[in-house]
Amino acid sequence: MKKVLLFMAAAVMSVSITFAQADAKAAAKAAKEAAKALKAEIKAANKVLREAQGQLNAVDGNIDQANALIESAIENKHTASNPDTWYTAGKIQEKYYNTENEKMYLQQAYNQDKFFGSLSKMFDYYLKCDELEQIPDAKGKVVAKYRPEITDLLSRVRINLVSGGVTYFNDNKNDKAFDLFSKFIETSDAPLFDSFNFMETDSLIPEIAYYATLAGLKLEDYNKALKYVDIAMKKDDVAQKAIEYKAMSYLNLGDTLNWINALKLGVEKYPSVEYFYSNLISYYNNNDNTAELMAFADDMLAKNPLPIFRFVKGFVYQNMKELDKAIEEYKVCIEQDPDYTGAYRNLGICYCQKAQDLSDAMGNIDVKSKAYKAKKEEINAFYKLALPVYEKLRKIDDGTDPEVKNAWTNGLYTCYYMLNMGKEFEEIEKIMGL
Repeated sequence: MKKVLLFMAAAVMSVSITFAQADAKAAAKAAKEAAKALKAEIKAANKVLREAQGQLNAVDGNIDQANALIESAIENKHTASNPDTWYTAGKIQEKYYNTENEKMYLQQAYNQDKFFGSLSKMFDYYLKCDELEQIPDAKGKVVAKYRPEITDLLSRVRINLVSGGVTYFNDNKNDKAFDLFSKFIETSDAPLFDSFNFMETDSLIPEIAYYATLAGLKLEDYNKALKYVDIAMKKDDVAQKAIEYKAMSYLNLGDTLNWINALKLGVEKYPSVEYFYSNLISYYNNNDNTAELMAFADDMLAKNPLPIFRFVKGFVYQNMKELDKAIEEYKVCIEQDPDYTGAYRNLGICYCQKAQDLSDAMGNIDVKSKAYKAKKEEINAFYKLALPVYEKLRKIDDGTDPEVKNAWTNGLYTCYYMLNMGKEFEEIEKIMGL
């Protein structure tokens, strides 16, 4: 029995060894076939690349066929990592570009989209070529044989990215305009341009960033509008509008925190621009954040004691019904800026409101009593204070803001009526068309 068991074990072992040997042979054969197939794939991929190069360089080559072949090489994993592939792709686009450029030079009809499209692709392909060239080889060596040529070419034609962006912008093709403006900005700090230091030396970049922002706004794509707005803010003559567009973009995106921060930045840098402070005031007022608005005004006054911040404090006090404090702030504001129409308007309102509050508090006082007469004189005293304020507002009104005229006509109407100034009252009625 023992011999039988030993025989059976030996037989099983023999079969296992046979199967293992068979598996090893099958695996070796599969690996050999896979290697052969891979070699064939690589050979076929490189053949496509060579065919594209052949069509490009041949005197009678077909550039469209070369382009179709190189697009296939770009998609192929075996040639997509080869700098030669991307260099060839760039050369093909350069040929398209030169053909259309020559037509323009000869004042012939040319394909605008093809011209600027090939220019854009040239940057994509040549920069990819340069990126791949910077990868060390198996020996750890970097050989950048194409960089000098590519750098020279792209540094000369990059200005045409701007030309294309402006052309499309003026034609209201803002998506294409933004793409070209974006490429001009994004590629300015490409490694092959390190020696130029474009981001620091090219004064055109902030201006193009501004137009890219405008293109984003016109597209109502507010993320695009924000993409380069901080660069645009570096250009002094458009910085104010750039901050305004930044605030508008955040508002449209529903980003309240960044909208408020942009408005605050605008107020700090351009305190006289109504867009910034009026939106801030409206926000704080609508959300009952009077304490925060007051803190903001105090902070701004500490940094820059301008009339606008006195006006803001007066506005806050006025809304808090602390009219005496509001009046004092408006007076200081007017002392600093004698033509500040908003301060005159609100100062007049404060005086009239104090008169109205006193009138409301009179209750059922006998109209023939001394108390009534005293109260009337007290009330009229505030209308007499309001009167010269509105007269001054009328005098400085330049007619550019209808709200200013509404303020002094309504104010004078009230003062003339309450002070029983018949002749003046009739005049203001005529002005108001009553």
